[in-house]
Amino acid sequence: MKNLIILAAFIGACTAVPLRIVNGTNAQEGEFKYVVSVRSNLAHVCGGTILNDRFVLTAAHCVCDDSTPKDPTPYSIQYGSVHISQDTQRNVNVEAIKCESFNSVSLTYDVAVLQLATALPAGDNWEPVVLSQSFDSVDVHYGVVVGWGQLSQDGPTSTTLQKLDVRTLPNVYCGVMYDDYHHVCLTAPSGGICQGDFGGSLVVDGAQVGVASFITNRCGTADIVTPNIYARVPTYYNWIVENSSV
Repeated sequence: MKNLIILAAFIGACTAVPLRIVNGTNAQEGEFKYVVSVRSNLAHVCGGTILNDRFVLTAAHCVCDDSTPKDPTPYSIQYGSVHISQDTQRNVNVEAIKCESFNSVSLTYDVAVLQLATALPAGDNWEPVVLSQSFDSVDVHYGVVVGWGQLSQDGPTSTTLQKLDVRTLPNVYCGVMYDDYHHVCLTAPSGGICQGDFGGSLVVDGAQVGVASFITNRCGTADIVTPNIYARVPTYYNWIVENSSV
């Protein structure tokens, strides 16, 4: 009850702007070298981040049926550019999918590791993401999210990577409605994520603290009552590391 009162007070003190990436801006070439497009039959389905030359991190719901990996055959990743297309020059097939404990009801453990069929060439316009090992959610933090998702509820996906400045909600608010051990809640002053952005990264102070998991209202809405929800990377850090080495 105390947390609900605090949440109500916080809502009353804020302007709840309908936030709809919707209202992002174009990323520049080389700005997010760790970001990839996860593709099925060469069509973009989700985002992901490069862990090293053989492994990519994404959301489990993109590539798994609960804890069962989908057939990796149709899947590939495209890297090395903010523009996605049918060009397969920087397209690498997925060899295996790992998603040990994903629960499609609670959406906990919504992280998956993709093993690539071939190693990414050294120096080919990519770099590994830095993973956060701990994240203090007592206070508000400011970060950035990126993705090639829909530009509106029923709109097309973007062909140019979009970026958006966001802020995280403290546990005292996020924990009222969501499992703050497994999740990070975020809002934005002028935007939010959409279909196609899932699996993408939330980066705070240069380290990835979240994987885009689900939205709680219409596509692109990310306010204090209905935030965007990201899987909390530090919670799964050990599992990610253990499953991303050859």
